[in-house]
Amino acid sequence: MTSAPRIRGSLAAVLALVGFLTLVASSGVKEAKRGAESRRAGLVKLIHTRQGEVENLGKQLVQLRTDVAEARRRLSTSSADEARRLREVQIWAGTTAMSGPGLEVRLSDSAEAKASESDRESLSVQDADLQLVVNALWAAGAEAIAVNGQRLVATSPIRAAGETITVNFRPLVPPYKVEVIGADRKLFERSEVAQRFRQWVEDYGLGFAVKQKSKIVVPAYAGTLQLSSARPTDPAPADPPPSPGGR
Repeated sequence: MTSAPRIRGSLAAVLALVGFLTLVASSGVKEAKRGAESRRAGLVKLIHTRQGEVENLGKQLVQLRTDVAEARRRLSTSSADEARRLREVQIWAGTTAMSGPGLEVRLSDSAEAKASESDRESLSVQDADLQLVVNALWAAGAEAIAVNGQRLVATSPIRAAGETITVNFRPLVPPYKVEVIGADRKLFERSEVAQRFRQWVEDYGLGFAVKQKSKIVVPAYAGTLQLSSARPTDPAPADPPPSPGGR
């Protein structure tokens, strides 16, 4: 008879200890979760701050390049050939803004992309899709291309960072607007890439639209140009004088 109260007392003590440990563990988990959320919020804020700084530095770089180009233009006014050559180099390097008639190609994810985790890749525009469209536009005669305001140059990467597409290492937010100067619309729309996207519109609900515009403005490239392999070549030799009686 005397052992029963002792057992009940021991059991009560054990249960009290288990309850205390459970409470401590639960409190620790909640505290860790609050700490993780706080760190996440801090990281998100830091990323936004750094992105803003990068955008400001990019704008400053574009302005400095514009100032340098203007200074070079003033120095080369004595030589029309030098001024023309400088302008051509800037255009092909992408360091000067361009405007003119062109195309606007819009790509967007399917409306079902957010609801379907398993088929997200099929229902979303991927970096490879954007690469295909850009390459098809170059093949159609494009002279300048920008994706969501990011000018493409010879060293511009189009990559995926998780579920985000980056151009020139800048994250893009869908829909993706590809602005092009000089591309032939009919040639692009006959391309295998355009036909493939039209099929994907029917199969997966992706967004794909091509619009002709009288004026497209493509901004100057805002990044740094660091070529490791390219180097200037010697001027091409002049054509020989025509032979007598020749054209």
